[in-house]
Amino acid sequence: MKPLRALFFLAALVPFAGTPLIARADAPPPATYGTNLVVNGDAESDVGAPDNDHIVKPTGWATTGQFTAVQYGASGGFPDKSSAGPDNRGLNLFEGGNVPKSTAQQTIALGALSADIDAGTVSYNFSAWIGGWENQGDYAVVSVQFRNTSGATLATSTLGPVTPAQRPGTSLVQRSHSGAVPKGTRSAVVSIVFTRLVGTYNDGSVDNIALVLNKKGT
Repeated sequence: MKPLRALFFLAALVPFAGTPLIARADAPPPATYGTNLVVNGDAESDVGAPDNDHIVKPTGWATTGQFTAVQYGASGGFPDKSSAGPDNRGLNLFEGGNVPKSTAQQTIALGALSADIDAGTVSYNFSAWIGGWENQGDYAVVSVQFRNTSGATLATSTLGPVTPAQRPGTSLVQRSHSGAVPKGTRSAVVSIVFTRLVGTYNDGSVDNIALVLNKKGT
């Protein structure tokens, strides 16, 4: 169990110098093939929190709880550059803060690809690096829902959780899933959910989320 964070609630309300508390609402580009459609899926758009008492709401995500971008190796017990995880991990990853549950969500418009989707020629690859802290059971789940014009979910792909038995200590492990984008899909909703089971900090970890679409025959 991580040490108790003294006055963590007050500290979490005050970001460190130079870091905005509210994420910027950058407009995503139109959906294209062969590129990652998730905005800021690697937590690199902002300066990550330097410790477990600060919260940095990440660009591109609508968040609840204390969902935050955190620096690798930040004070308080986080994965660092030597921890097992993605080779291209950058400076930051996503964490859950000092609350039992934190979430993040973003919607990716797919209308530009509607003709190909309705022809049944579009596939997807969905991936993320998911982990946690030492032997604690706090966990993260990453999912994508493919929705039609009315918002109804046509299919869901879920990655995680990664349990302590499935990872080497404090680390992240890649999970991925591929399939066909359902006909009628007009948007993809990517969600991250952190759930705390023990301790004071929500110790699930996520990095490098990617949703890549491809057209058959190209």
